[in-house]
This record gives sequence, C-alpha cells and structure tokens, in this order.
Amino acid sequence: MTVVVPLIIGQIVRRYIKDWLERKKPPFGAISSSVLLMIIYTTFCDTFANPNIDLDKFSLIIIVFIIFSIQMSFMFLTFLFSTRNNSTFTPADTVAIVFCSTHKSLTLGIPMLKIVFAGYEHLSLISVPLLIYHPAQILLGSLLVPTIKSWMVSRQKALKLTRQPKAPVKV
Repeated sequence: MTVVVPLIIGQIVRRYIKDWLERKKPPFGAISSSVLLMIIYTTFCDTFANPNIDLDKFSLIIIVFIIFSIQMSFMFLTFLFSTRNNSTFTPADTVAIVFCSTHKSLTLGIPMLKIVFAGYEHLSLISVPLLIYHPAQILLGSLLVPTIKSWMVSRQKALKLTRQPKAPVKV
C-alpha cells in the first residue's frame, strides 16, 4: 500500500495529464530532491532520537567501514563484469552499469523497512545501515567521477581509433 499503490496511481494519472505536464513543465527535479531530503532528514531524526538505540561509536565506525567496503566491492565487480573481453558494452554503458546497479535510495528502502518491520522496537537500529549506505554511494560516486570520466574518455578515443577506416593505397 505504501510503495506499489502510489506508483500505480501515478502511472494511471500520468496517462491523462501527460500533455498538460509537457506544456507546463513543473519543477519535478526540485520537488524530487526536496522530498528525498525530507525522507532522509525524518528517517535520520527518527533513528537517532530514539532513546532505545544502543549504538556505540565503535559499532558505528565498523558499520561505516563495512558499508563503504560493500559499496566499493559492488562497484568494482560491476566494472569488471561490464568490461570483460567478450562484453559488448560501450564505455558509457559501463559507467551507467557501475553507478545505476549499485545505487539504492532511501525513498524505497525506508518504506520497505517500515512495512516489513512495522511495530518492531528496534526499527531505528535496522535503518542505520541504509542511512549510511545512501550518503556513502553519493560520496563515493562524486569521488569516482573524475577517474571514471577520464577512463571513459580514453576508452572512447581508443575505440574510435581502432574503428577508423584506413585510407586506400594508391598504385
């Protein structure tokens, strides 16, 4: 009810107001970012305002380390699989695969946690890894952008050089 029903209603309503939306062009990007920020903020407040959360600093550091390790591992594995020798993915495809396949959002994760663990007194403790994972993926993504961009540009140039037809030989 929390995730699927609004999605279905949105798809049905979109069909009828699509033309109007294309003419008016509402600021959906700003609205989406604001809603995401609100969800992150309220989840963060709910989690750390709970007096029953028994999370010491050392455990939090370990969780952060584990989350960053998992995120880096997923990104590295997807990069390896998408750049194998027999892969048909372009460098741009590889960048999309690395970032899209490993990035998950709080906007779906938190409602799912609230549905699955409704009434569970340690729900705020369970949401801590997700609260860390989301900013970690943003941070790692922004740190990796220059490296991935230079890799992609160099690969695209190399592919263009290997695909250029050679000039005909004059006799």
